[in-house]
Parts: sequence; structure tokens; C-alpha cells
Amino acid sequence: MKIINGIPATLTYLFFSLIALAAKPPLEIALWADGLPGGNTIQLEEIWTERPIEEGADVKLDRSVKNISTPTITVYLPQKPNKQRTSIVILPGGGFGHLAIDKEGHDIARWFNQHGIAGIVVKYRVVHEASNFHVYNACLPDSFRAIRLVRQNAEAWNLAPTNVGVMGFSAGGYLTAAAGTFYDEGDARATDPVERVSSKPDFIAPIYPLIELDQRLATNEGFKQRMFGPDSTSNLIDQFSPLKHVSSVTPPTFLVHAHDDSLSSQSSVRFYLALLQADVSAELHVYSQGGHGYGIRQRGLPISAWRERFLEWMLLQGFHE
Repeated sequence: MKIINGIPATLTYLFFSLIALAAKPPLEIALWADGLPGGNTIQLEEIWTERPIEEGADVKLDRSVKNISTPTITVYLPQKPNKQRTSIVILPGGGFGHLAIDKEGHDIARWFNQHGIAGIVVKYRVVHEASNFHVYNACLPDSFRAIRLVRQNAEAWNLAPTNVGVMGFSAGGYLTAAAGTFYDEGDARATDPVERVSSKPDFIAPIYPLIELDQRLATNEGFKQRMFGPDSTSNLIDQFSPLKHVSSVTPPTFLVHAHDDSLSSQSSVRFYLALLQADVSAELHVYSQGGHGYGIRQRGLPISAWRERFLEWMLLQGFHE
């Protein structure tokens, strides 16, 4: 056996072959290069926390981040894109108070890269009362901006502007459902060229999402404050409820939930039924076990195969090969 610097030649070849196949280094880009909407200039010190890894989990890092005042996207481009040149904007969860940035963000994007799909992780602003950051005026605008930014840069990043999807987890699942129901086609008169671009996703995938707001808003004053601040009204609640805005032009949708999730699977079921009634192509998976917040982690349960089911669904929808 040929030895190179004490290492078998076959292993050396394999090592450098894997490097050659690796995805391109990610790009981190500010969402609002010219400053936040509304002229908010506050600067917060981000707080990053490394959380303990569950025994047997197949991830190396599980971090959360909060106090975000400079929202960004991190763009993971595959070395070899699929023929559809599909991209997926990824919205981590965290109850709108922090982001589970690895298991519901960066790890997902890297996995998509392995399948020729671009993953774009959004580090969106989370609720910060002193900064007047709430869901309706911070989390949602950042999510829509990310979609526009990907579509505007599609040619430069070798992506198809007509194959831009959104996937979100838990609170990010709400933002995903909102993106599919509150989108706009862009403002042709905007001075900012990004704002001229459509925010409509071509498909959406809310994963264990928070979608049904009425009961939670009626019984949880703290949640209502996080959503809308001190000035919430019934009109605002109706305006920002995805269930009330499903229509025949809502994008194709893939949903995953666990029966034993603390955030009831009825949220996904009702959204699916609304899609069914509107004649929107949709697929729903409810697994008996899985709980909440698993992201891309393997748990030794059938629910861990949700990502393979998602690729199969994308194939049927024409977004994957």
C-alpha cells in the first residue's frame, strides 16, 4: 500500500475528494443594508448560548441566539445544484424570543446542499420590547425581505427565481405560513430595488408550526404582546392569521407535526384542511411520537425521516430531481 506522509494513499485520495465535493463557503449578507425600516437605529449585543446536546443526537452543536438588531441571511450554495436550481429560505424557531439557529437553520441548509439545493438561513429579529421589535413589525418584514433578496440575487447565485421555497420551524413555521398567505408582488415604485421583487414563495414547508392564533391570543396576554406590542386589536389579529388568508393561490404546502407535540398538531391539521378546501396542493404528515423542536436531528423514531419525505414531495412537485 502506498503511504503519503504516514497516511495510506487511498485515504489521502478520499480526503481530498471529499474536500472537492464540499459545498461552497457560506455568505452572510445583511437583510437591510441601508438600515432597518422605519429608521430604527438601535444596536443590541447578540447573546449566543450553546445548549446541551441530547444523548444519542447526531448533531455536534446546538446554539440559540437572541437580541438581534442586525438581521442577516447566510447563503449556502451547493457545489452541484439540482437541475431545477431550487433554493429554500429557512426560518428557525424559538418562540419569537430566540432562534434555534443550528438544528433548525445551518444544519438544515448543509443537508440541503448535499442534495443540490441552496439553503438560506435567516437570522431574523426576534421580539425585544425595549426596541419595539414585535412579530408583526420585525419578524415578518425580515422574513419577506429574505425571500425578495434571494429572488433578486438568483442569477448571481445560479438559482431559479421561480423555485424559491420557504421552510420554517415552530415560530418560524408561523412565519412560513404567513409568507404563503400575506405575500405581495413587490412595489414597482420602490426606491429600493429589493422591494420591487415579489415576496411570494413558490412552495412552503411549515414544520411543527404555530399557525392557529385565536385561542393563544385570547388566553395568553404575553403572547399577544410579543405578536403586536401594546396596541393589538381584533383587526390586527385577523390581518395576521394565516388560517384566515388561505386561498387558491396559496403555494403548494408540505406539513409535518407529531401527535404528542406540546404545540398541538391541530394547528397543522386545520391549515391542511383550509388548503384542501381552497384546492391547494398539500401534503400533511402527523407522526405518533416526536415531540417538539427536533429540527433535523435523528431521534431513532419514524418522524426523523420527515426530511426524506420532503425531498420526495419536492420531486413530485417538480422542485427536485
